[in-house]
Amino acid sequence: MFAYMGGKSRIYKKLINFMEAERGENMTWVEPFMGSGKVLFNVKGPRIGNDINHELIALFKAVQNGYEPPSEVSEDEYNHIKHHQELYPDYLKGFVSFACSFGGSRWGGYQRGENRNFALESKRAIERNKNKIKDVVLYSSDYKTLNIPPSSLIYCDPPHINTRGYGFKFDQKDFLYWCKEMVKDGHLVFISEYNLPREYEIVWEQEVFISRSKSGSRNMERLYRLHKPKQFALRRY
Repeated sequence: MFAYMGGKSRIYKKLINFMEAERGENMTWVEPFMGSGKVLFNVKGPRIGNDINHELIALFKAVQNGYEPPSEVSEDEYNHIKHHQELYPDYLKGFVSFACSFGGSRWGGYQRGENRNFALESKRAIERNKNKIKDVVLYSSDYKTLNIPPSSLIYCDPPHINTRGYGFKFDQKDFLYWCKEMVKDGHLVFISEYNLPREYEIVWEQEVFISRSKSGSRNMERLYRLHKPKQFALRRY
């Protein structure tokens, strides 16, 4: 949707294609950590998106109701919103805190660029994709309290291990336990991560470039499958 730390803009099509191959007809696609929605908004069918950042969800709900983000945000405006957040609506803070911040990191400092207007670029990206948002059911809650329909496909893109925080505490052991419980409940569960313990099955991987500036690092983005794939038996005729 717009630049976002941890976004999947370069690989979302491959992720979707792989998971869709296992998705059943009319199966709800659920994302407990939807972030900017790059994967979720490019999936069809019944969808549920959730993120603990209520301002981000407020932004997407506002877009569903016709909201148009500002086409320009000055550095003074950015800093005033950042330091006087009680004066501004959540949907505006959701837009400015990510779309106008350096590297797409929430309130990571005003993003500057020669002859570039980052607010306008993000606004145009939202306008191009607003029809993909309209039918998504949106929530803002802890992933553990999210109401998930029976037999859903759950795609998790949580804060990756050993990466910069997302503004809230995240316990990976608790998260992996929850994922295993979701599998027991009959859901298909996929996780995006750089590294998980060996007990988890890697079903897809690709090297990605991680950067908040012109310099950066490379890492291996992996998709893990926690459920057992369906076994197909050949019939004899």
